[in-house]
Amino acid sequence: MTYYVVFAALLSLRVINSGRRSNGIYWFVLVGLYLFSALRWEVGCDWPNYIINFEIQKSNSFADAFSQSNPAHWVLLEVMDWWNFDYIWLNVITSAIFFAGLNAIARRSPAPLAVLVLAFPVLILNMPMAAVKQAAAIGLICFAFNAFIDRRILHFALFVVLASAFHGSALIFALLGPFIIGRYSLRNVFLAAFLAVPGVFALLASEAADIATTRYIATDVDAGGAIFRVGLLVATGVLYQFYLTKRWQTMLPHSHKLTSLLVLGMIGLGFLIPVSTVIADRFGYYFVIPQLMIYAALPRLYPGGQRPLIKLAPYFALLVLFIAWTQLSGHFQRCYLPYRII
Repeated sequence: MTYYVVFAALLSLRVINSGRRSNGIYWFVLVGLYLFSALRWEVGCDWPNYIINFEIQKSNSFADAFSQSNPAHWVLLEVMDWWNFDYIWLNVITSAIFFAGLNAIARRSPAPLAVLVLAFPVLILNMPMAAVKQAAAIGLICFAFNAFIDRRILHFALFVVLASAFHGSALIFALLGPFIIGRYSLRNVFLAAFLAVPGVFALLASEAADIATTRYIATDVDAGGAIFRVGLLVATGVLYQFYLTKRWQTMLPHSHKLTSLLVLGMIGLGFLIPVSTVIADRFGYYFVIPQLMIYAALPRLYPGGQRPLIKLAPYFALLVLFIAWTQLSGHFQRCYLPYRII
């Protein structure tokens, strides 16, 4: 019930704010969602695993932390131990990174509040409220996306490296690097993909790839809701590719190249589903960011008589997905209920 109340309140605030850019409501929602995520207690399936990491790092050193995969996570735990911080600070800090990045993306959107509201049922519940390492990585990748738009190569590289230090999967966005200065075209996309082949093979030969294969491909582990979450991402990507790209280039030219590249990744996720629903789902959470960018821009891209229907479509789609997930998922029942706060 708590999650329904929160989402209903967010939708109500969005209706009240419709057509206006009220900073007061925006900041109220942003801070409220941050506190809802950061101050949760024993909510999220990864909670017990991260406590184990927290306890393990107490007997280790900074050198041990840097030697781990996802070293930024372990360094953060070591810093927390250094300052005698309780475990809850892991959620407080990683949620802060996530929401700082989400804010950076939302503030550049034609409808900043829409980004926050639409992020709640999928991205916020599944990332900063469950998978804090990847949540921090997503927050940093948001800054990398803005650096891409601003053509700031060093900033882009720094944020991608930092994000991959929290969650190695973020390294895939290094593939965007050549396009910061280069022109977007399918020819250049294929050229970049060809040049990335050695790096892809190196990644596939890494320990992280072995772990992913063992956990998610060579087993019966399955993400039951992935087909719906990834399916919506693919559908959004197809919508953009065939109906929105020219409108976007005209109305929002600065972000056109980035959005067009990320849309190719969104569509490509569909090919990962037969390999592993879990891996497709994990990568999919990064691509919720461009999905939110597209949804928030729809009313601007479709003015006139079609605008009300187009504007409501993303809310309806995510509402259906949210209700289905909360009612049918054993994962949700096991990990998110009841909601508790410290």
